[in-house]
Amino acid sequence: MDDADTPSLPRREKSAIVLIALLQALLLYVIEYADENSWPWFSDLAGQVCWYTLVLTVPSLMLLSLQRLDDRRFWSNTALTVLAFGATAAWAAWNASTAPGISAWAVLGPFGTTTAIAAFIALPYLQVRIARGRFTTPYPQLFAKAWQNALTIKVVGVVVGVGWLLLTLWEELFKLIGILFFSDLFSWDPFQYMVTGLLAGLGILVARTQHRAMQVARQVLFAIFTGFLPLAAFIAVIFAISLPFTGLATLRSAASTAVTLSLLMAALILLLNAVVQVGRAPPYPRPLRWLVDAAMVLLPVFAAVAVHAVTVRILSEGWTIERFWALVAVLLLLTYSAGYAFAALRPAAGWMSRLPAVNVVVSLLILGLALAANTPLLDPHRLAVASQESKIAAVAGAPSATEETRNRIEYLRFNSGRQGFQALERLVSLPHASAGFRAMIAEVREQTTHDGRAVEDISAETPAALGARVRVAAGQPAVPQTLLENLRGPGSHNLYVCVSAASPCYAQWLDVDSDDRDDVVLCMAGNGGVRCDVFAQSDNAWRRLGTLTRWDLSETELAAISEGRLQTAKPRLRELRFGTGQTFSFGDGEPAAVPPDEAP
Repeated sequence: MDDADTPSLPRREKSAIVLIALLQALLLYVIEYADENSWPWFSDLAGQVCWYTLVLTVPSLMLLSLQRLDDRRFWSNTALTVLAFGATAAWAAWNASTAPGISAWAVLGPFGTTTAIAAFIALPYLQVRIARGRFTTPYPQLFAKAWQNALTIKVVGVVVGVGWLLLTLWEELFKLIGILFFSDLFSWDPFQYMVTGLLAGLGILVARTQHRAMQVARQVLFAIFTGFLPLAAFIAVIFAISLPFTGLATLRSAASTAVTLSLLMAALILLLNAVVQVGRAPPYPRPLRWLVDAAMVLLPVFAAVAVHAVTVRILSEGWTIERFWALVAVLLLLTYSAGYAFAALRPAAGWMSRLPAVNVVVSLLILGLALAANTPLLDPHRLAVASQESKIAAVAGAPSATEETRNRIEYLRFNSGRQGFQALERLVSLPHASAGFRAMIAEVREQTTHDGRAVEDISAETPAALGARVRVAAGQPAVPQTLLENLRGPGSHNLYVCVSAASPCYAQWLDVDSDDRDDVVLCMAGNGGVRCDVFAQSDNAWRRLGTLTRWDLSETELAAISEGRLQTAKPRLRELRFGTGQTFSFGDGEPAAVPPDEAP
């Protein structure tokens, strides 16, 4: 497999790869900093979804496809990815955000997965366009670039992991002699982001410049897969032989059947591609080749059983987001399986010679589905909401709702995004709805989260009303309304959790930063854990000094938080300052119990 389409990178482009990786890390830190400080748009869910999507996808595609900075095709590819992924991110953000309590992850989880798949599949086509001026190219180039990209990602993971292991060793060594400067530096968020970006850029640079080493690694991997393919084929064949004696009725649940068979098919497809590569001669003796051919012919049978299992669940329970993607996955595997079975039964110019055509067609189909499903063209949320809404509406006139109906209502309320929440408004206004049905929808929509905790829309409440919800330590002033106004807005730290009975919010005034001015320590405690944020006032504005999260606290420690008995501890050793230059810190850095008379 030649790398004629992958020329050596000039020095300027090598430097650009590292700089782009550092810029990507910086942009990721910016959104975290903006979220903590409640910057407009950046701390809003919609802004975060768009920002993370573009920052994670576009620079990554640039890093893996850059050949020359003055190449117009490179920059047009970048603009194309910005438009494509920006549009899908905007739609996902719209779907995920509306009322408090909605699980954004139910929308953003599938979106993130499909976006990563779409970016990975699109990358070889973008790379060959840079090399050849068009998206179409002989299959060997697509195959080589796809596997090169996969191995590059692995190399990046290794470089980043080893780099941080060495930094951790560095930190621990100096902790042994009481020097905490490196521990403080390595735990500083900007440092962590930039070092990770630097290591990732170096990993990409290594993978993209060491062509011979990457070819050897690829061939070693293919050799390993060559040994595993007959074993996987044997497993598939004996399983198929066993089915007539046990019957399909003995299979486990529909979900388990679909998942297990899909994993078997995916393993066979991956292993076969690694063995066939770009049309090599059969590496096996005739009996083993027959075994592999038999497994390929059986693939459509497994795919049909998986499709049946998912379809039965959909027909009985209705559509959900998970079932939509499950059906898409098994249908794509069925398409793969049919093509591979045809290639095994009808060899044209050699063994499995039709595989390249099947792979190209299905890859483009996956790319199209992954993008279209995150737009109004093929929105699974609309399909799932319509299905569940129709099933709920059919029983709206019943005097009392069943547990199944309540589960469907909760699914629309919490796991279907904006469209599910809007569907509840339509359901509650149905003319034939019973009083009990309306009461249940009102209860689910307004009063509970999916785990049963109370949730309220506090966006319209005054800071004074919010202050009454925060429990301030005895004898201390109330939390300033200016801080409450800041916390009420969108962001990673807000009062939706604080007002919950399951996670009460406690406030205490302490001089944490030793500037002779008390700061506000706001703690959320519950389930044996606590998160405390420290806020300091400067020039009539509030800023977060830091966050502390601890788990597995004792009852005594939790009581200290709820009763306002938090204390600050003086460092064992002071700092040394060399003139007006750098400050050097001593100390062991470990939390210590300080008697009340020693606390500042």
